[in-house]
Amino acid sequence: MTRRTLIGATTLLIIAILGIVSYLLIREYRNTEEDAKRSALNIMQLINRDIHNTFSLYDSALFSVIEILQSQDLSTLPSQTWQSLLFDRSNEAPSTAGFFVVDAQGKLITHSQPSGRAPENASQQPWFSAHQNTTNNELYISHPYRTNAETDEWIIILSRRISTPDGAFAGVAVGQLKASYFHKLFRGLDIGPNSNISLISTDGTLMMQYPLTSKVTIGQDLSNAPNFIRFLKERYGSYVAMSAIYHHERLFSFAQIQGLPIIVVVAISASSIFNNWQHTALLIGSVTLLLCLGMLWLTWLLIRELNLRQHAERDLAALASTDPLTGLANRRTLDRVLDLEWRRAQRSGKPLSLVMIDIDLFKSFNDDYGHQAGDEAIRKVAHVIKAHVRRPADLTARYGGEEFAVVLTETEAAGARLLCEKIRLAVEQMPPILPDHKKLTISLGSCTRYAKTGETQEALLSAADKALYRAKKAGRNRVVNINETGLNALNNKPVC
Repeated sequence: MTRRTLIGATTLLIIAILGIVSYLLIREYRNTEEDAKRSALNIMQLINRDIHNTFSLYDSALFSVIEILQSQDLSTLPSQTWQSLLFDRSNEAPSTAGFFVVDAQGKLITHSQPSGRAPENASQQPWFSAHQNTTNNELYISHPYRTNAETDEWIIILSRRISTPDGAFAGVAVGQLKASYFHKLFRGLDIGPNSNISLISTDGTLMMQYPLTSKVTIGQDLSNAPNFIRFLKERYGSYVAMSAIYHHERLFSFAQIQGLPIIVVVAISASSIFNNWQHTALLIGSVTLLLCLGMLWLTWLLIRELNLRQHAERDLAALASTDPLTGLANRRTLDRVLDLEWRRAQRSGKPLSLVMIDIDLFKSFNDDYGHQAGDEAIRKVAHVIKAHVRRPADLTARYGGEEFAVVLTETEAAGARLLCEKIRLAVEQMPPILPDHKKLTISLGSCTRYAKTGETQEALLSAADKALYRAKKAGRNRVVNINETGLNALNNKPVC
């Protein structure tokens, strides 16, 4: 497995793991949100039903009062009996602060509770003016108001118009609902921390909120709030949005109470809804992150081991094919390359040249100055030879001891002779290895052949070796070339 393949596979695996975990967490988030919406809608429907039933009881009691007031047959009954029949249905209304009736001038006619609260003159009250200035008989629901400045008791007025047989305004029948009714209703509902239940009239007035906070007040105008505008437009629904008052996300579930100008809003804090999900997501996310980091770490270790193995294999290959002293190719590599190039020359019909090089009088140098000086001499000569053999297809090798070989592909005899002379001259011009030693020289023998079918590279190697022998026998520090036409010698200068 290559390093790129391993990195690619690990990356794909990590992406797959992150994708699956993200999908599961998002799905769980959606499920949590849907469960919260269902729960909030159930609470809202329960509130809606209870308030609708309570207001229906008040409305029935008001109808009963008006019906008895308009009945001529009951007007002859004793006052106490008539009073008892008049407010008989009002006893069924919960959390009542009393029912009363005022005439067309706003003066109190009667009250269900002798000690109950009722204005002596209601002509200035909003609910009185609302009935006085209209002919419809719809139920009027007032904004909450305090009974007096000294108490914290809030009252909501529910009233109906009393008309004469000819439709003229004859007064108002009034029922008073204590706001504590809503607190008792809401208190038993579990909506979680930082959440609340609100009643908002369709004109945007906050009628009630539980629990009440310092950020809002009963009777506050919310008509311009973005969330209220949505409540009024959609009338029913559920969504998650930022609260303009509390400045954190909430799940708003809302509905208008059937037949009433009141919207119930259950606002649950998003943090309480998703608290468990956040803990789960943090745990799963942490474990997933650690798993991915672990995979990356293991992949890094594996890549590191692969790199070390590749380096080791390269080093072993280099040791197997390279001479450690000079850095040139060794004898094994020379034999392999020479065989390969010989076969190629047979196919192409182009010439192949081989040069054999030997350091002159190296044994005596080695004996006189030691092996370290001898090794240094071999390294420097090898460096000069390699510096002159620049073509990638050519090969410079250490043949053994102080001998070297150069394989020159597609090279004629003249080119081989010219290169040999350049190498010989460069070695001759090298500074002495040691201060008290004269300069080194080399002898070179080269052979150029056109490889024929049935011949082997041994013929080329033998001829080059024979040329080297002749160069050394002829006085050293010279080049002898043998080609297919015969023997040519260059630079027959004596040894310096």
